[in-house]
Amino acid sequence: MPTSVQEANSIMEIMDDFLDADDARELTARLEHEVGQGTDNDSLKVSLEMLKELYKDRVGSRKKKLAKKIALYSLVTFHYFVITVNIVAFFILPFLYPLLVWMPLNSFILTVTFTREICPLTRLENYIRTSLGMPRIGGFLGHYFVRPAKRLVKNVKNN
Repeated sequence: MPTSVQEANSIMEIMDDFLDADDARELTARLEHEVGQGTDNDSLKVSLEMLKELYKDRVGSRKKKLAKKIALYSLVTFHYFVITVNIVAFFILPFLYPLLVWMPLNSFILTVTFTREICPLTRLENYIRTSLGMPRIGGFLGHYFVRPAKRLVKNVKNN
């Protein structure tokens, strides 16, 4: 009887304790090629083929995960940039433009910054985070500015 997916995953977990992913992929491919293809034991053949495919898929998913992490970090960096530009614009606009121009723009900046509506960039970040198995964030400012500042103040008080 061939190995079940659960059994194959258990074997993978044990192999991961001793080998890195590339070595494990190479080992399973070699076992399938040298032992699995030459055996008359159908169960062994199917099991080795399954292990090989699981490791092969895993490497592809690692590349996808890396691409998603790069996208997440790029998005966070871009979001920081947008917020920085908005803050700078909020304080510079009154000196560059007449009241009828800067007042609505600053009102818009304040409204976008402090409403409870989730920003489209935060929605996109939450989508990427959940696809990576990371927790969602409530808001960009709270997660990256307010919460770290509170932790810093708490640590300073404790020390």
